[in-house]
Amino acid sequence: PIFIDSETLFDLKKLRPTVRNGQNLVLLLTPQVLTRPWCLVEIVEAMLNAQSVVPVEVQRPGAAFKYPEESFYADLRDGKVLDSQGMSILLQEKISLKDVEEALRKLFRLIASPYSPHKTINVRHAEMQDILSRCRVD
Repeated sequence: PIFIDSETLFDLKKLRPTVRNGQNLVLLLTPQVLTRPWCLVEIVEAMLNAQSVVPVEVQRPGAAFKYPEESFYADLRDGKVLDSQGMSILLQEKISLKDVEEALRKLFRLIASPYSPHKTINVRHAEMQDILSRCRVD
């Protein structure tokens, strides 16, 4: 089975168990992904449970993902990355900003695969093959 959180998850209480029980977390690196609290919950859960995480850099003109630098982590620690609702979600999930930072630092030690939705079918096919080859299948 394939879990796509934006399409199949209607009860957020099932998010963490769904990530924990999955084999892979394919993380689409888009400009706002690190400011979305539920995405951070997924990343932390996957990293805490040694799940296979496959970062995928979505490459679209004008919508580049910016890899976090030290200033991002400082802003994260200072509570400047998430709004009050996002912070509340992390608190509710018992996830600290330290947990988020550790998970992100671990995540970004991995090499991201590219995915270019605007390129030719042959390029997209090759990129998808690379992404799928990095996924663990038991």
